[in-house]
Parts: sequence; C-alpha cells; structure tokens
Amino acid sequence: MNAPVRVALGDPLINPTATREALIRFENVSKRFAARRGQAEVRALEGIDLAIPKGAIVGVIGRSGAGKSTLIRLVNGLERPSGGAVVVDGVDVAALSEKGLRGVRGAIGMIFQHFNLLSSRTVFDNVGLPLEIAGASRDDIRRAVEPLLELVGLSEKRDRYPAELSGGQKQRVGIARALATNPKVLLCDEATSALDPETTSSILQLLKRVNAELGVTILLITHEMPVIKEICDRVAVLEGGRVVEEGDVFDVLTRPRHPTTASFLSSVTGIDLPADVTAALRPEAVAGGQAVVRVTFTGENATTPVISRLTTTLGIDFNILAGRIERIAGRPFGSLVVSLPGEEPGLSAALAALSQLGLGAEVLGHVA
Repeated sequence: MNAPVRVALGDPLINPTATREALIRFENVSKRFAARRGQAEVRALEGIDLAIPKGAIVGVIGRSGAGKSTLIRLVNGLERPSGGAVVVDGVDVAALSEKGLRGVRGAIGMIFQHFNLLSSRTVFDNVGLPLEIAGASRDDIRRAVEPLLELVGLSEKRDRYPAELSGGQKQRVGIARALATNPKVLLCDEATSALDPETTSSILQLLKRVNAELGVTILLITHEMPVIKEICDRVAVLEGGRVVEEGDVFDVLTRPRHPTTASFLSSVTGIDLPADVTAALRPEAVAGGQAVVRVTFTGENATTPVISRLTTTLGIDFNILAGRIERIAGRPFGSLVVSLPGEEPGLSAALAALSQLGLGAEVLGHVA
C-alpha cells in the first residue's frame, strides 16, 4: 500500500486514484491509554483495518467500552493512535502538528449525543460559531448559515435559544453547525441516543438527505442496530477494541457471522416466539413431534409464496408460528418461524428444499 501523503487537506497532491475509493482509512490502528495508579494499561483499539468509502454512510456499532468513541475521535485528531495510520483524504492525521490539525478539522464536522450548544447564543449564532472562530465576516456567515437553517428546517427558529428548543431541534442545530464549514466528512457520536424513536427517525432521515444532497461522507457510531438498519450503507462491528465483522449492511444483518453481531440483531431481524413454544422447545427430536425452524428470505424470495410451493412439492404441512418482513438498506428481508414434522428423512428433505430455493433455514429445536 502506498504511504499516505502528509499534507494539508485541499493540497493539489491529494486525491490520486488510489485514495478516491476510501475517504477515510484505518491502517492497522491501535490505541492504548497509559496505566493509572493501581490500574493496568487500557488497550482501547487493536489492529483496526477499516475503509470508509467516499460518499458513503458507514456505521460502527458496539457495546459500551468496545472502543467506538476512541475510534471516531482518531479521525479528527482528538485522539492520536498508538500505532498505525488514520488517513483522511490522503492525509495521515496522526502525523500532523496541532496547526496542521486545525486545517484538517475544518473539513470534518462532528455532532454529539448531548448537542453541545451554547445556551447564551441563538440558533443562528450557534450554527455560525465555527465560521466566526475561523474569522469569517458577518455577511459570509449569514450567506452560509441561512441555507443551512432551511436545510434542517429551523429557519423560523433562528432567533430562539437552546432552552426554547426540543431535543430534536437542538440536534438539527448541531447538524447545521457541523455543516457550516462545508466539510467532506461528518462524524456522528451517538447522535440519536438521547432522542425518542420518532425524533430519531426524523434525524436519521435528515442525515440521509445531507449525504445525498451535499455528498458528505458520514461515519457514525451507535449501540443501536435499528440506526444502522435505517441509514447505513456499510457497518463495522466492534468488540473488545477489534473489528469482528464488517461489510454491506444487508449482508451483515441478514447473514451475521460473529456472535456479537447476532446478539445485536434480535430487534431488527429477529422474531419473538410465543411463550408456550419457547417453554416447550428441546434440542432433541421427539417421536411424532415437530421441528421448529426459522426460515429467512432475502431479495425477491422475501415476497414469493415459497411455503405454499414447498407444501405442494413435498406434501408437508407447515404451521406458521411467527413472521415479519423488514426492509434493510432498501431491500426486503423476511423471517418466518414454522413447525413441520421433525422426523427423518422428511425434515432433511424439507431443509434441502428450502436451501435449493435460496432460503436460509435453522432448526431452533423440537416440540412434542
């Protein structure tokens, strides 16, 4: 891999063909925090290799302590890696001086979980603050801020103060402020965690619009898989400071390979079985009993009548226990829990037929 170019953003040397595909690259990144009195050294990140494509919305999900916040703070130099390189638009951020970092940060906006607005400033002045700090004139600030207030739907609130706003409105101010310097990258640090579900959805749709209309690359961290499902193109799963799974959102959510990923998915792709069925499940087949099978449908199979086809083809009666159809990254995904005769060779024949139709099939257990 070519060594990163160590220059400031906007330099004409940036953006050779090799760096256009990924606007942000983590290259074997580690981050360790020094031991405090009586405590061991903290290894927050280890061996992180991750690419954030230009123009994409990429989510990083993990539980508390997985290293998410540390990862995102490496992008704008609020933290520096202990090893490896963090490359933003061809620039090795860790190699920059504090003066160099100021130039980089102008191209990287950030929004926060708790908004971080100045209570003594109006909506307009909060949005214009980064430009004011950069020395922009009042006219330039007005020309930049007014379209942003319209974009986030707060033109009528321009002279209000944060105390007069709802949580969703405060976050819209935060988004507009992050966009004031016309950044290439928007970092979202648990940006919806303090919001109710309806407001969360509206903020995610706004971020999606920002990405589509302004072409801003978005890197967000969250512990909520529904956020990943609703907005992201790609996802990386962090566990213990390492990326344990990464890829296209639809592929990762519908075919998780790591237990940590699977544990996040019950609220997105899972189905709650009836309590009586759950209580009766046992791992071994029961003479004359039923097998309980989860069938997953992806793509066009999510809306085709495959169960009726199997009933006709195999002459097996399927009893539907639970089911749902979701849209993940704009594509349909169905999950159905059925019971069918659990004795061989009928069960194996049914599972093979499901596989031939391109469906996933998992035996959850057996009931009498």
